[in-house]
Amino acid sequence: MRRAGFDYHFPAVGTAMACALGIALGIVGLAQADECSAFLSHTATAEVRLTHAESVSQSQRWSDRENKSKDPVGADFCRLTGTIEQEIGFELWLPLRSQWNGKLLAAGVGGEAGTLNYADMARGVRRGYASASTDTGHRIEDTDWALKRPDRRANFAARANHLLAEKSKALISAYYQRAAQHAYFVGCSGGGREGLKELQSYPNDFDGILAGGAGPDQLAVSMRLLWSQYVLGPRMAAVIDTPVWKRVAEAGIKACDADDGVRDGVVENPAACRFDPAVLQCKAGQSSDCLNDAQLSAVKTIFAPLVDENGRALDEGILPGVAITMMPRSAFAFSLFGKVVHEDANWDPQGLHIARDHAAARRAWPDLPNDRTDISAFRDRGGKVITYHGWLDPWILAQLPINYFRQVNRELGDTSNFFRLFMVPGMGHCRGGAGTDHFGGAGADSPIIDAQHDMLSALEAWVEQGQAPKYIIASKVEDTRVTRTRPLCPFPQQAVYHGSGSSDEAVNFVCQNKETPHDR
Repeated sequence: MRRAGFDYHFPAVGTAMACALGIALGIVGLAQADECSAFLSHTATAEVRLTHAESVSQSQRWSDRENKSKDPVGADFCRLTGTIEQEIGFELWLPLRSQWNGKLLAAGVGGEAGTLNYADMARGVRRGYASASTDTGHRIEDTDWALKRPDRRANFAARANHLLAEKSKALISAYYQRAAQHAYFVGCSGGGREGLKELQSYPNDFDGILAGGAGPDQLAVSMRLLWSQYVLGPRMAAVIDTPVWKRVAEAGIKACDADDGVRDGVVENPAACRFDPAVLQCKAGQSSDCLNDAQLSAVKTIFAPLVDENGRALDEGILPGVAITMMPRSAFAFSLFGKVVHEDANWDPQGLHIARDHAAARRAWPDLPNDRTDISAFRDRGGKVITYHGWLDPWILAQLPINYFRQVNRELGDTSNFFRLFMVPGMGHCRGGAGTDHFGGAGADSPIIDAQHDMLSALEAWVEQGQAPKYIIASKVEDTRVTRTRPLCPFPQQAVYHGSGSSDEAVNFVCQNKETPHDR
């Protein structure tokens, strides 16, 4: 293992200049085994400071907050660690020259960020990508990072990933002596938000973007979480607990399970489900497996659209079947309203005023919302974007990405040549739930591409070969065994059962447009 620490600078330069810098530093012609340490054999000071380098073998194990498996990384690579500007931490993993696929994969991070997406970086280098990720300018241990720091808020909202794309491309050009042919971005939850922000604000950074579980209206998402978890949560804990919330979710699924032609514990389109939790209300003499008056009132309050003091709805309410959870509470929601809007680390959410605080949040953090619908610049340069979302997401409600998708289509016309949304029946936030939450394969000429690498293969085929994904094969995996496969259909299409054959096999379903005027 070779290690070195020093300052190394690449300004925001083009490919030719980056290559020239590499030649000037004597990188060309070095033996492959020496390239990692040699890349850090010169010093400079400016926008990018590389502080550490090591040659990593494929047998080494990686683990962080998001990747608990501690599996071997599975590829040999040069690991570079450093900062952009003053405090935007990042890592860039560079595969061996013979194994590099000529592309960059940037991996977004969720929640309040403050860490790196090692899981997707490892996936990237295994596929031959030069992989990068950033903490967006603060560490997760700093819980007050956004308090009176508009510079950090700007980095979190958009700048950090934009700078990561620019600087990573320059470093890649110098290391390999040729530019990356394509650049991709992947992320879910907060990483999905970052992906949408990239195509909206920096359309030239990436050729393909895979954004999952993204909340196009981050302010509305955070307001609902703050209101339900911090304001109502403590009051409701005395009357309703997790088993009751689970009972309500199961009843919602049961009510509409057969609507898609298959009774399998998964509702294909919960938005079309008509379910009234009042059917669970306790009858005279009944005291178990039902909702008493206080519990029913709590359920109806949480599931209803969030309405401010002026009667304006911020969202459309929670869909039937969603499993409500009050814990863990969203730290980002509190940071947004307590530390950014009120500039008080000890702010009491019981003082929340929905209308006033929602408007104040947009003024205090104007570049946070990622709801810009004019994404024509990304389209016009040939970019492709795949978004996906769990129908039963309890954190970012499923109607939000659907409404964003519809609005983009209203403004730009048919977007199927560059923008596709895949709703995932039965899935929660980015993963989990009774539905299929492992994605692989694109329904182009060759339906199965790479079943273990999510939707990235489908995005690659679209960008590089012009093969738009007609469907995505999704799997349910239990104890490492695939127990069910289903096609995920581009919205507004839905998977419809043929009526024969196993309902656990994707081949027995077809994608059809089942949307009604009411759905729109």
